[in-house]
Amino acid sequence: MTTTMTFGQAVFGPRETALGNSGALVHDSRGFTANPSGMTGIRDWDFNSGTYISTAVPAQSFVFAGIGVGKHFLENHYLALQYSPGTSIDIIQPATVTVIGVNLPADRKFSYAEPFAAAYAYRLSDAFSIGLQGRVVTESVNDPQYQFEIKDTTIVPVSKEFRATTWFGDLSATWIPSPGVILSALVRGLLQAHGSELPVDFSTYRLPRDRRLELGASMSIMPSLTIAGGLSTSGTGSAGVEWSPGWNLSFRAGIYGDRDEKPFFYAYAAGIGLTYAFVELDAAYQFFADQAERRGTIFSGAFSPSSLRDIGLNRYTPDRASISVKAILGNIRESLARIEGIEMLGGVYPSAYEALAYRPIGKVRVRNIARKPIQARVTFFVDRFMDQPTESTPVYIEPGTAAEIPLTAVFNEQVKSIDRVTIREGTVSVSATVAEEYDDRAQTRVLIHGKNDWDGNVHNLRYFVTPDEPSVLRTSREILLQNKDSLGAVPKDLTAFRNAQVLFNTFARNLMYVSDPKQSADYVQYPTETLKLRGGDCDDMSVCFASLLSSVGISTAFVDVVPPNRPENSHIYLLFDTGVNPKFGSNIAANPKRYVIRKSKAGEDTIWLPIETTVTTRGFEAAWSEGAQEYFDDVEIGLGLVKGWVTIVDVN
Repeated sequence: MTTTMTFGQAVFGPRETALGNSGALVHDSRGFTANPSGMTGIRDWDFNSGTYISTAVPAQSFVFAGIGVGKHFLENHYLALQYSPGTSIDIIQPATVTVIGVNLPADRKFSYAEPFAAAYAYRLSDAFSIGLQGRVVTESVNDPQYQFEIKDTTIVPVSKEFRATTWFGDLSATWIPSPGVILSALVRGLLQAHGSELPVDFSTYRLPRDRRLELGASMSIMPSLTIAGGLSTSGTGSAGVEWSPGWNLSFRAGIYGDRDEKPFFYAYAAGIGLTYAFVELDAAYQFFADQAERRGTIFSGAFSPSSLRDIGLNRYTPDRASISVKAILGNIRESLARIEGIEMLGGVYPSAYEALAYRPIGKVRVRNIARKPIQARVTFFVDRFMDQPTESTPVYIEPGTAAEIPLTAVFNEQVKSIDRVTIREGTVSVSATVAEEYDDRAQTRVLIHGKNDWDGNVHNLRYFVTPDEPSVLRTSREILLQNKDSLGAVPKDLTAFRNAQVLFNTFARNLMYVSDPKQSADYVQYPTETLKLRGGDCDDMSVCFASLLSSVGISTAFVDVVPPNRPENSHIYLLFDTGVNPKFGSNIAANPKRYVIRKSKAGEDTIWLPIETTVTTRGFEAAWSEGAQEYFDDVEIGLGLVKGWVTIVDVN
C-alpha cells in the first residue's frame, strides 16, 4: 500500500525561501510567522499574496498560497493577519474492502493545515522590538466505512470525519546592536490551547507539539550585500545571501540543513526580487538533494507525522517554484533618515540673534536607515520668532551610519520683544535629497533669554551697540551742535579725538556708574536704556559710549580682561580710533604709553586711546589715564594678549 500526498507552503514568501527563512530577515507583513517582532518595517498598509507549484509532482497545478495584510499605527505599533489555505498537507492512504469478491474503495485521508495567523509587534526603540503571534493548526481524518443493510443486501458507504484544533502562541524579539546587524529570537509554541482531539485510534497521526527556540542573524557587509542565517533547537539551520546591484533588483541564494536529513545540507534555493514604485515582486525556486520521498507517493509505512515540525517545509516537501507580490498603500514613501537626538548648544540672546544665522544654535544626530547613501539636511523653526524655517547644507551619510548636522536659525525682530527668560518649542525636521517630504520630525525646547541678557562672550557684546538708534543719534548730534564753535577751530587730523573728548565729557556729566540693575554680570543695557536711566555698570557705559562714538563715524573696540588667577575681577573697557598717524603722536600725548598703535578700519596704523568708562564722573582725562594704565599693565607688562587672557574685539 502506498501513501499519496499533496503539499503546501507557508505564505512567508519567495524572498524568505530563497534566503533560508531566517527570522532576522523579516521586515514587513511577509513572513511574520518566522518572527513577528520584525514587522517594524511596515510603512503604513501592506498587502501581499503568493502562489506556488510543486515542479516534482506533475499532476499538481498552481496552488493559492495565501494572502496577508499588515498595518503600522500609533508610531510604534504593528498588526498583521494571514490567511493561508495553501499551508497544508494532505495524506491519502489507498485501501479497499473486499466483500464476496467485490472490491470497495476505502481510502483514508489525513489533512494538516495552518490556515490562520495574526501578530502584533511593538517597537521599544530604534534598536529593539518585541512581537507576539497566534497560529491556528488543524488536524483532520476522513475514515470511510461501510454499513451492510441485510434486508436489501446492499452496502451503504459511511464516512466518519474527526477534527482537532490547536492554537499556538509565539513570542519573539529583534535587536539591532549596531548598524547593519540584526539578531532575532522566536520561542515557537510557547503558549498552547487545545480544542477537540483526534480519537485514540489515530493518536499516532497527531502532529508534534514541542516548543522550540529559533535564532536568526543577518549582517549587511556592504550596502549591496547582506548575509543571513538561522538555527533552531529542533536541529535545523539555514544560511543565505542577498545581492542588490541596483536597478531595484535583488538576487538571492540559500542553503538548508537538518540533522535528521541525509545529506545534512538537504535543500537549496535561489531567487530574484524586483521593486517598482509601491509594488514588490519576488520569485524563488527551492530544490532538494534527496528526492526519494518528495514526489508525492511513498510507501504507507514510511510516513511519519512526527517529522512534520513545519507543515510548509518538511521531509515530504517537493521541489517548488513560488511567486509573490506585495503592495504598499497609504504612506508609500520609504523613510531614509531618522532623528536620533537633538542637542541645543545654548540659549538665544536677542542682542546677538542675527549672529545665529551663521553660528550653530545646536546640532542634530541623523541616522541613514536606508540601504543606500543619502544627502540629508535639517530644518529648524520656532513659531512667531522666525519667519520661515532655516535649512542646513546637505550632509552625505553612508547606509547604517549617523552624522551630526548643525542647526542655524534666522530669527526676526519679534525675539527682541522678550523681556525675560522664556522657553519655546522648536521644530526640527530632516529630509533626504531623494524626497521633498520629511523623513522624520521631532520637537525640542529652545531657551530664549531676555533681550538684555548677555552670555559673557565679548564678541557678542558688540551686538548691544546701536549707533543708529534715534536716541543715540539725537544725543551725539545735540552734544556736537552745542560745542560747534570750539570744535570748529580744531585741526582736521584731530577732529575725531576732540569729538570723542567732547562727547565723553558731556556724556559723563549726565550719567553715573552704578552696579548692574539685575544684580547679574550677564545683564547689559541697550544705549537707549542707559541714556534714559542715566547710569549703568562698566558693560553698559562701554556699550553706550561706543554707540555714541560710532554714530559720528569713530571706530571702537572692546578690551576684555579676564585675569587668569582672578577671573572674578573680569573687566571690559574701550578703545577708540583717533585716526591720527603714529608719526604725529605727540599731537595726542607726549608719553607714547598713553596710546595704542593698531590697524584702523582702512588697514592703516593709527593711534587708539584706551578709555575706562567706569570713571565717567571724573571726565575724559581721568578715564583716558585710567584706561592707558590698565592697558599698559594688562598688555605690555602682563602680556595678556600673548597669553590669551586679554581679548580685543572691534565693534565696527
